[in-house]
Amino acid sequence: MPDRVYFDTVVFRAVGKAFEKNSLASDLMDRIIISPLTLFEVWSQLTITNADEILRQIHSVSNWANPTHTGLLRWPDDALFEIWFQKSPPDDGCTERMQRAFNTCLATSSVKSLQVEAGQLKDAIDRMNQQTADNFRHLLEAARKNPLEPEKASEAWFQGIANRVMADSKSRSLSEIVSTLNAYHEFEMSKLQVAMQNKDYNPEKHKNDLLDAEQLIYLSDASMCFLTCDTGFRNLVRKSPQAKRIITASLAELADAPKIEGLLRKNIPIAPASKIT
Repeated sequence: MPDRVYFDTVVFRAVGKAFEKNSLASDLMDRIIISPLTLFEVWSQLTITNADEILRQIHSVSNWANPTHTGLLRWPDDALFEIWFQKSPPDDGCTERMQRAFNTCLATSSVKSLQVEAGQLKDAIDRMNQQTADNFRHLLEAARKNPLEPEKASEAWFQGIANRVMADSKSRSLSEIVSTLNAYHEFEMSKLQVAMQNKDYNPEKHKNDLLDAEQLIYLSDASMCFLTCDTGFRNLVRKSPQAKRIITASLAELADAPKIEGLLRKNIPIAPASKIT
C-alpha cells in the first residue's frame, strides 16, 4: 500500500489555496513529496496575471508539507536512469538548484523579483513539451507507415527509454521495464491507439498531456500514489497494476482544508514516520 503522495499542478495549487491560513495534520504532512514537474510548472505560472495568488500558494507549502521529510522526486530522466541501471544517476546538481530556487520563492514576497526566472522556466517547460510531442510524433509516424502490433509498439517505446538514458537496450529486457513502468507504458500505448484511430491527430495540440504522462514514472516506487484532477489518466490507464495508485479528485473534493484532509486520509494509510526516506 502507498504511504506517500505527490500532486499534479492543479492539485498543488488547490492545496496551496486551501492551506494559506490552515495547517495540515502533521502525520499527513509527513506523507507528501513534491514532483519536480509540478514545481516547474507552478513556477512557470508566475508569469501570468494572477502571479501574486500563485506565489501565496507556493508560500503555503510550509502549512501542508513537512520540511524535515518532504523532498523532491528525481527528475524523470534521472528516475528512468535509476530504474534501468539500478543505481543513482550522476549528480548534475539539478535537485540542488531546484531546492535553492524553491527556497528563494519561499523567502520573497515580490513576484517581480521572480518573473525573469519564471519566464526562463516557462521557456524550459515549453521546450520539454515540444520534445515530448516530437518524440510521440516520431512513434506515430512510424506506426502509420508500418502499422505496429502491440508487441512492436512496446519495443519502440522500450527503445525510446533506452535512448533517453543512453543505455544498450540489450542490457535490460522489455518485460522488466514494462513491469516496472506499467502505468507509464499503458498510458503511452493507449495514447498511441487513440492517435492511430484519428487521422487528424496532432501531437502539437496534445503536448501538455504527453508531458503529464511523465508523472507516471514515479509510480515505479510502490510507496507512491499520485493525486490528480486530470481524468485522462483514469481513461487511459485501466489495466495497469499501478492504476489503483492514481487518485483522481474533483475540484469540489479539494475545495477546502477539511475536504483535502479527508481525501488524503481515505487514500494514504498512516504508517510510522520512520518509513519515510
